[in-house]
Amino acid sequence: MERERAMAETLKVEKSRFRIKLKELGLNENQLEEIIALFDEKGRHMDIIVFVTNVERYGVPRETVYSFLRGVGVDDPTLINVFARADLRKAGLDENKIQEVVLT
Repeated sequence: MERERAMAETLKVEKSRFRIKLKELGLNENQLEEIIALFDEKGRHMDIIVFVTNVERYGVPRETVYSFLRGVGVDDPTLINVFARADLRKAGLDENKIQEVVLT
């Protein structure tokens, strides 16, 4: 069995536009600043799974987060993978060991 891994994609969003979108998600000013600070700590980069788990921690419904990410350019297959991996991470499982079967 061979496992194929897709190369990670980078999504670039202008900081001012991103702040507006975070407010539209329903984050208050403190929550918005925490998210922006996390980006700043990591050189303005963040793993999308970390982003999803942090925003959901603030009580933003998954459907809203999904729509938000689609609105900034993330496609559906990527989002399905992101939310599956976020669920595994929340459950304390190693999302890097997701198993799949490929018939060849």
